[in-house]
Amino acid sequence: MENQITRKELCDTFDYSLTTISRDLRVIRENNEFKKYIKKTGSWIVKMDLEVYRFFYFKEQQYKNAL
Repeated sequence: MENQITRKELCDTFDYSLTTISRDLRVIRENNEFKKYIKKTGSWIVKMDLEVYRFFYFKEQQYKNAL
């Protein structure tokens, strides 16, 4: 994994709360397409490949399709 970011950096990028990002990370870990981009390096340290940004696009598309 190259270009890894932390949950905090992800929060700052998308202007989401840490709770929202943590909830989304649980969903990402359950999704076979996206879970390969998550790496837990410690009990509270989670690093993500920059490809995890695609999840937020995927989530937005699902929301729009549900309307």
